Amino acid sequence: KKYKEIHGHCAVPTTKRSSNKRLVNWVSRQRKLYLGMKEGKSAVITAERVDMLNSLGFSWKVLEYNWHEMLEHLKEYKERHGNCLVPQRYAPNPALGRWVALQRIVYKRMLR
Repeated sequence: KKYKEIHGHCAVPTTKRSSNKRLVNWVSRQRKLYLGMKEGKSAVITAERVDMLNSLGFSWKVLEYNWHEMLEHLKEYKERHGNCLVPQRYAPNPALGRWVALQRIVYKRMLR
């Protein structure tokens, strides 16, 4: 709950570089338990706990959440600049520049 109050979402990153390693580890475990439950494996996580996390807006697929978040940033960039030609080292939002570059790489690989 505190994380959501501070960040406005429940998409806790999976990176170990976070200042709150305990939260990162706990969230990673919940995601693994949920995945196991969805695959029909015996799981410690209960439907009640899943519902509680869902009620907070918990992000089970953090990479998907992050992708959509970056897409929103790209839409804002396009509104301001009239194109999607984000420089790789875009100072106002360096993560956006890196993300757009990665999308281009992935697209080129897909075409092969």
